[in-house]
Amino acid sequence: MTVHKLVQLVGGVIALACAFALVVPVSISDGGGGAIGCGNAVAPQLADALDANAQRVANVPTVESTVPHTNYVAQCQSSLSGRRGWAIPVAAVGLVAALAALFTQREPAAAPGSP
Repeated sequence: MTVHKLVQLVGGVIALACAFALVVPVSISDGGGGAIGCGNAVAPQLADALDANAQRVANVPTVESTVPHTNYVAQCQSSLSGRRGWAIPVAAVGLVAALAALFTQREPAAAPGSP
């Protein structure tokens, strides 16, 4: 296997793995052993996080409230942003490497003395 073929293969696999990572569902912990779905990095769905925010007692403003407010929507957005933050650049590097190796392949040199 030539170096060009290896770079094409590895770059393509990396690009596909990162594209897959963008569509895998993202979820966050609700603090009680459950999970709240956030959709995926391509199509966020924050309805469950909005519902969880609305159901929290910490949302009710009180003067002497010491219960910290958990913003599930912000946590979902942060998780989705983090997924996009590494998957998109790594996929781009893999794709560029695979395409560069594909388009820079050279024809095998002719043997000396051949017509």
